[in-house]
This record gives sequence, structure tokens and C-alpha cells, in this order.
Amino acid sequence: MLPNIYVLIKNAALRQKGVFLTAFFIVFCFWLVLQHTAQRGVERSLAEQNTSNAVLLHALEDTVIRSFQSVNSSMQTIAESLQQLESSKAINHLLADQLRISPQLRAIDLLDSEGSVIASATSGLASKLDYPCVTSLQNEPLTEFIIETPKKGRYPDDPYAEDSKHSYLPFCVPVRNEQGQLLSLLVASINPQYYYNLFSAITDSFAANIHLYRYDGERLLIASKIEPNPAKVLDQVKQKSWGQYRASIDEVNYLVSYRSTSLLPLILVLVADEEQALASWRHDEKMIRIFLIVISFFTIFVALVIVVLQEKRRLVQGDIHLLSTAIRSAANAIVITDKKGDIHWTNNAFTDLTGYTFEEVKGKNPRVLKSGHQSKEFYKDLWETILAGESWRGELINRHKKGQTLVVDQTVTPILDDKNNIEHFIAVHEDITARKHAEEKALYLADHDSLTDLPNRRYFERHLNQIFIYSDQKSEIAVLFIDLDRFKDINDTMGHEAGDALLIHTTSNLQSLIKEKHLLARLGGDEFAILVKNVASKKKLSNYASKVVRVVTKPFHYGGATFNITCSVGVATGDVNLSDASQMLRQADMAMYRAKHAGKNTYRFFDETMDALIKRRVYLQQQLEVAIKSDTAFSLRYQPQVNTTNHEVYGAEALMRWEVTKDEWVSPFEFIALAEETGQIIEIGIWLMRNLFQQMAEWNKRGIEFGKISMNISAVQLARDALAERMLSMMNDHAIPAEQLCVEITETTLMTNSDKVMDNLKQLKKAGIALSIDDFGTGYSSMSYLKAIDADHLKIDRSFIIGIGEKDSDEHIIRATIALAHSLKLETVAEGVDSPEQLAFLKALDCDYIQGYYFSKPLMADDFEQFLEQGASD
Repeated sequence: MLPNIYVLIKNAALRQKGVFLTAFFIVFCFWLVLQHTAQRGVERSLAEQNTSNAVLLHALEDTVIRSFQSVNSSMQTIAESLQQLESSKAINHLLADQLRISPQLRAIDLLDSEGSVIASATSGLASKLDYPCVTSLQNEPLTEFIIETPKKGRYPDDPYAEDSKHSYLPFCVPVRNEQGQLLSLLVASINPQYYYNLFSAITDSFAANIHLYRYDGERLLIASKIEPNPAKVLDQVKQKSWGQYRASIDEVNYLVSYRSTSLLPLILVLVADEEQALASWRHDEKMIRIFLIVISFFTIFVALVIVVLQEKRRLVQGDIHLLSTAIRSAANAIVITDKKGDIHWTNNAFTDLTGYTFEEVKGKNPRVLKSGHQSKEFYKDLWETILAGESWRGELINRHKKGQTLVVDQTVTPILDDKNNIEHFIAVHEDITARKHAEEKALYLADHDSLTDLPNRRYFERHLNQIFIYSDQKSEIAVLFIDLDRFKDINDTMGHEAGDALLIHTTSNLQSLIKEKHLLARLGGDEFAILVKNVASKKKLSNYASKVVRVVTKPFHYGGATFNITCSVGVATGDVNLSDASQMLRQADMAMYRAKHAGKNTYRFFDETMDALIKRRVYLQQQLEVAIKSDTAFSLRYQPQVNTTNHEVYGAEALMRWEVTKDEWVSPFEFIALAEETGQIIEIGIWLMRNLFQQMAEWNKRGIEFGKISMNISAVQLARDALAERMLSMMNDHAIPAEQLCVEITETTLMTNSDKVMDNLKQLKKAGIALSIDDFGTGYSSMSYLKAIDADHLKIDRSFIIGIGEKDSDEHIIRATIALAHSLKLETVAEGVDSPEQLAFLKALDCDYIQGYYFSKPLMADDFEQFLEQGASD
């Protein structure tokens, strides 16, 4: 029972929020009024406290002034009578009489101008009282009286003063002659208790504390420990002679009222507790709050009763309303027709889907949505199914009111009466247009490259397989496998944006050659493929492959520079009835690698000998992984570099050698190019630096003068690795001076716009390491790049040196290169010098250094040491 009531109330509260919000708003308004009333009550009570304290303080001011004026008048009367009295006895008698009639006084003393007592109603004679007022009255002839600060004891010379809790206020009045000279002074000892008793009636009734100060802030009468800051009181008095302010004393709020007396140098302060003033109002406020709490609970209870009654009413009508709302608000379009098919009812989603309102289609046949994409047989099957009392489901292409087509997943269900006769049909339409488009797009993206919009490897291989599987005709097809040369260098050094731009540029060039019987695809990375159907002859296929090579070489403009990109093309042909797709692709790939080994920028047809080449490449790549982890696979050789003039050893170039198995050596041209393509060049470079610096450190330790050692650095290392930081750190670890090292980079490295490359080179140059441009003349030969890195050496490539005495063009290039280097104040190194004729030619041109077999082949470290001892000779 209780759980059901709880659920009912909970549901009612959730659904009838308006009633509860109204009730809470009313309660909230009640409490706002209470808050406002409370605030105004506090303000009113505090205002009343301000008024009553001001009036009370004014009355107290009159009482205090009259009391002090009474003392002053009595002292002035005594001062005038002293001139008529001659004996001390008469004076003492006069003082005693005045003391008896002055309840606020405890003693009256007559002092001479030095402060000694000459007459007293209480004290002994000849005693000296130390009052500052004596000096002040001597120096200030116009002063009528001075009120001293409280002194300990009941009166002057009280023998129990030190142990007494009592005090008195000295009231000093001067006695002067006709010339104004101070003859003596009267000191009346005012009893503070007189004023405390006077103030007690007020402090007890109003819970207030009264204090009396001098104008200079000195305390005269302090009724309790609840005292305001005297400095604050003085500041207020300076601004206004009377007033009030509120302050916190010991974390309790008080009203501080003050008045400075007009006739006396006194400040009267009344300190009243705020809570005492608010006590009456707090009681009233408490009663009001209790009343409001009762009203609030009653209001909420009434609201609860209302929402429960409304919830019960809603539940009674809920089932029908819920069913109607569910159908009307369904996300899918719903149409109810009679048994003839005429539309009887539609929901809102139908209008959203088709654009037709219910009024526009009421009584009409759903054929108003017919698009013409389905045949008559399709609709015939639909009607046969639903008229048989079964549900039908399928996809239809309907037409929107505005004309566009839409795809729907439709379910039509007959509604039967008690006798299983069809009364109505209900059709539910789900819009799957976006899903169908997404599926089509996904299928497209799965088969196409997102960058170039070309078919991808998956599509190309599937299409090629279909040709071999389904082709009935005997015909020959060809696959052209295209790989861009040195694409990896551009992509790594200039950035992926440049690489993407180059791929799009290449795609555009290749598409200019694509005809109806061709299929161009991007297989991935920098690899493309062209499928050629119905190959007429090998000659025509060769011409087509040649066109592909030429069209790729169209200049590529990027970042303000122009590049001539080349490609290597492998061609594989086969009969559709004798070959298969995977075999043709593998053969075209092999032929492409043969084209690369042939110097690139060319094409090659597949032949059976290419299998060995591919296997060799895979084998070397696997062995490189093993060699990098081994300590003995790689080794170093040192080929001396000799001064052309005096044949003294200038230094050497460090060259790597790789013994893959015993007595099987791999050429650096083969494994370095492979390592650059696979990225293994980074680990190889680290091995080179570590072992070279260890050898140089050993030579330095042994005192061997070996000159400057040159080492080769790949563009891939400069673009991908923190090479300079790593090299300088390793040099520091082995204590290698910068002047003992020269870094050789290829000319094509300078063409990159990579910030990483230039940053590495600048760091090396800043550290004092010499930079040499290797193979100069074989690339772009740009002076702007030479100036940008501030190179030290130009190295003339061996391909020009071997032409000395045979090719005038090579000799002209050598002359121009040496002249250019000397004009830029660069030293030149000629590599591959093997004959005395070559040496003589280079010496005549003032080439600085010679490197080649004429002086020495690359040597092991021990042999290089012997070479250094013996020196170079012709």
C-alpha cells in the first residue's frame, strides 16, 4: 500500500510541476515578505536605539556638566575667600566645610606654587603632590582649571593607595594675584564612584556603558571593559562634536554615541549593545517565522492534494492518451488507411518525411508518393501479401512533395477485427535515405584514395581479379607499376604537405593518359598502377610506358621552387586465361625495381631474371636488421685525402663496409640506398658516429696526427633525427675537437626546405665542424644554397674526374667548379683520382686536395696509421 502511494505521489510531483512550482512560489513570496519585514524591523529597532541613545546622552551631558561646574564654582568661591583668611586653621576649616557639602568630592587641598600642601581637608601638611597641572597652570595664566587623569587611592597621600582599587580625579583651580601670578592652587579630588552611581541606573536599564574622556583622549571614567577605540572617538569628534557610529568590540556589535561638552574639555561616550535593542524584535520575528512555517506546510500539503487528484485523473485517461501520443509523436512516419487503401490518418513524422500535411492527403491513395522506380509487379506482390492478412516489409523509393526522391524502409500490417476481417492497414515508413547515401559513400571510400580520389589497391586488385575470373575472351592485359623516384626525400625533408601536393600533381599528369580501356589507381604511398586492357602489341605498350615516364617529369612547383620529378615503371603482361592477378602485380613490382636499379626515370618489362633481384632486396633488408644489432658486421675504412701541392696527408674520408656473410661484401651504393628507403639509415648513422669517434679518440690518445676526418651524412638523417645534438654530445663524450671533423652532405640535401635540416646544419657549423658538399655538379648546383649553409669544401664527383683527357665537357665542368669554389673561398676535393694525368690536370687548376686510388685505396685503421707514417708519394 505505502509503496503504491509513494509511486503515485512521485509521479504526480514529476508531472504536475506547475502546481508545486506555484505553491513553492507562494511560500517563497511569504518568506521574501518575512525577510523584508525582518530587515525593516532590524532597521527600525536600530533607528530607535540611535534616537534613545542620543536623547539619553544629551541628558547625561547636562548632568555631568552641572556636576563639574558645581565643583568649579565651589573652587572659585574658595579661591576668592582665601584672600580674606589669614590663618591656616581658618583655611582648613573652610576646605572642610566645602567638602561636606560636595558629595562628588573626596578631598580638597591647597597647594603652593611648588606643589606642596599648605592646607587640606584630609591630607597632612608639608607633603608635596606631584601633579602635572602645577606646571601647566604656571605656564598658562589664562587657564581656569585642569582636570587631571585618574590617580590611585581614595584621595591624595592615601597610605593604602597601592593596594586600593579606588581612584580619584584631581580637579585643579589656580589662585592668582591681581597681576595674574600663580600664588597657589586648589585641588579637588573628584570621586569617580559618584558618577558610576549616577550612571548605573542608565547602564542597568539600557544595558549601556558610559565613559568619560578628556579632549586629548585621556580616560577619565571607564565604566566597564566594553570600551570603544579612543582614537576612533577622537577622529569622530574632530569631524563632528556629537554623533554616533557602530563598531564591533570583542566580536560583538555596539552603538557608540558620543558628545563633546561645549563648556568643559570632556567627551561623553555611551556604548549600547545592538542585541539588547533587537531583543524585542527578535521575539516578534520568531513568532512570525513559526506562523509562516505553519502556513508553508499547509500550502504544500494543499498543493500535494491537488496534484494527487490530477494524477489520478490523468491515469484514468492515460492509456488512450499514451497510445495516441506515441503514434502521433513517433519518429517514423505512420499512415493508417482503410481496407481500400485510402488514407485515414497520418502522424507528424509523415509530414516531415513527405512534405504533405494530413489535410492534403486525407482520403487519397498512397500512390501520391509513387516515384516510378518500382514496377507494377512490385506493387502487385505487396497487395497480395497484405490482403492475405500478412505483414509486408521492404524498401521503397518514394517522391517528396518538392520532387526529390527518398528511400524508406516500409512495413505494412493489416488491422483485423474480431472475425479476422481486414478493417485498416497501418504502414510505418523509416527514412533510410541518409543511411543509404552513407553506405554508398563508405563503399566508395573503401575503394578509393581520399587524397587523389583514385581507385585504391583494394579496388584495383578486385577489378583485376574479376577480369581473370569472368573474362571469356582470349586477350592480353598489362599492368604498369609506377613508383616516384626520391619521393621519400621530398616527403621527409620538405614535409608531408609537399608530398601530398606532389601526389596530386602526379595524379593529374597521369590522368591525361588514361583512356576508356585503362584503369588508374593509387596503390599507396608513392605507388600508382595502370591497368591496360586488350594490349595490341608490345611496341605500343612500350610507347605508352614511355609516355608515362615523360608525363611524370613535368615540372612540379612548390614553395617558390621548381622540381623535376621522375618515376620508375615496371610493366607486366599476361593472358587473361593463363595468368592471375597476384602474379601480375608481383611481376610488375619486380620490373619496377629493375627500372630503379637501371638508373631510374625509365621503364622495364618483366622477365624471369627479376625474381632473383627482388629476393636479393628482401634478403638484404632482413640482414641489415641483424647487422645493426651486431658489433662485427659493419667496419670502417679510411681513404686518405692528400694536399695537391706538397702531397702531405690532409685527412681521410671514413667509408663504411658491410660483410653480410664470410667473404660476401655488399656495396655501400646498394645497402645505403636501401637503408634510406627503409629508415634504417638512422641506426647505421649512430653506429658510424660511435665507432668513428672511438677510433679518433684512440688516435688522439696515442698522439697520432691524422688531420681532418670526413664522414657522410644522409639527408634522411638530417630531416628526421636530432643529428647535430646527438653528434655534438658524442664528440664531447670522446673529447673530439670540432676542427678534426668534416661532415659531407649531398648536393640534393640542400634543396630541401625542411627547418629540421637547416637547423641541424647550422648547429654543426656553429660548433666549428667543417661542411663539405659531396658529388657537386650532379644535382642542382645552386650557389644560393651554398651561401645559405656557409660550406667549407666542394667535392668534385668521380663521374667528372674519369672524363679527364676523354671528354671536354667533363673538363669544362671541373674548371668551372674549381673556379666557382675559389671565388666563394671554398676549398675543393677531387675524388676518384686514379692516374697521374688526372692529378696533373687538377694540380694545374689549383685543386686543393686529392682523394683516389692514385695515392691509396680505402684502408683499415692500422694500415692508415702506416700510411700516415710513410706519407703520400707519387
